[in-house]
Amino acid sequence: MSLRSLLRKEALRARHNLGALFVLLVVLPAAIGVTTVVFQEVIPRDAPVAVVPENETVTDDELAVVRGGVTLFAEPVAYDTREAAMTALRRESVYAVIQVPPGIMDEGRADVTFVLYVDEAIVPYEEPSRMVAALLDSRLDRALPAQVSVERTTVGSDHTLSEYLLPVGMMVLVLLVAFVYLPTALVREARVLDRLRVESSLRAVLATKLLFVAAVLAVPLAVFAGVAGALGYAVDPLAPAAVGVYLLTFVYAASLSSAITLLTKFRDAGRFVNVGAFFGALAVSNLAYPAGFFSPVRRELARHSPLHHSMIIARSLLMKDVDLALFADWLAALAGFAALSVGVLAASAALYERWE
Repeated sequence: MSLRSLLRKEALRARHNLGALFVLLVVLPAAIGVTTVVFQEVIPRDAPVAVVPENETVTDDELAVVRGGVTLFAEPVAYDTREAAMTALRRESVYAVIQVPPGIMDEGRADVTFVLYVDEAIVPYEEPSRMVAALLDSRLDRALPAQVSVERTTVGSDHTLSEYLLPVGMMVLVLLVAFVYLPTALVREARVLDRLRVESSLRAVLATKLLFVAAVLAVPLAVFAGVAGALGYAVDPLAPAAVGVYLLTFVYAASLSSAITLLTKFRDAGRFVNVGAFFGALAVSNLAYPAGFFSPVRRELARHSPLHHSMIIARSLLMKDVDLALFADWLAALAGFAALSVGVLAASAALYERWE
């Protein structure tokens, strides 16, 4: 056959995959291009930092001066008490706490000391926090009549970057299983699923599939635990509460990816959409870096991402001395989102059965 004839045959075959080609050639490039807006800079000038008075005698004007000094290199967040600010630090709602002493604007005062609290478990912020302390020292020293010094104080347990990244790797694996492996398995077994519908409902078959894959996740989590033990990491990947958070994350991610597979009728387009969703989730959820490291846009996207909160809870349970009660409101919201995702999957299954 001539080259022209072969090219014509390829074009005819492509007509049968227009949906997949459209996603691959148009939707994914557009999505990747749009996500670049979240990478505006690499200096962490937009990470939230708490500003809190040392006691009740600190005036609003004194707090305003400090917040103004912080604005150049962080996003100041006001808290009324040290306890509230430290709770926010443990929940990673802020990444440092600046304690403001009273009388910092008094003309007769010779020197004043600010305390900057940082959590050592947030390893990527360790070096930036030293820069924050130096910049705060310099900025406030010029703005205030007294000689300023900033005392950087660490809280929590010290961890290495490798230990910090292990929970992140576990979350990425959960997402890979949910958005890549599971949809691929569903497409491969589409005919089997149709046959099973004769004896059971599609929703029951899908629920069984999700439960089975969730159980299979115990294997890679056990591998992570073995690696952590062999390398001497101070992290227990099999901590029950943390495993529960990973499984909850799998439930809502797998439900949404399965719904996409059904709504695209097991076609290749659905797999491309799921792969795009996987990379999109990674791009906006700040799994490894604190929110605000790259831009205020990305910070706001991360704060509205269920995956971002799942990662904070799981990592905190593995690396910090905290309990689930600290994240009770977030867990309730994640459970609600998971229930909503399961509802979307059930509705997608009912719609698919109508189509077929």
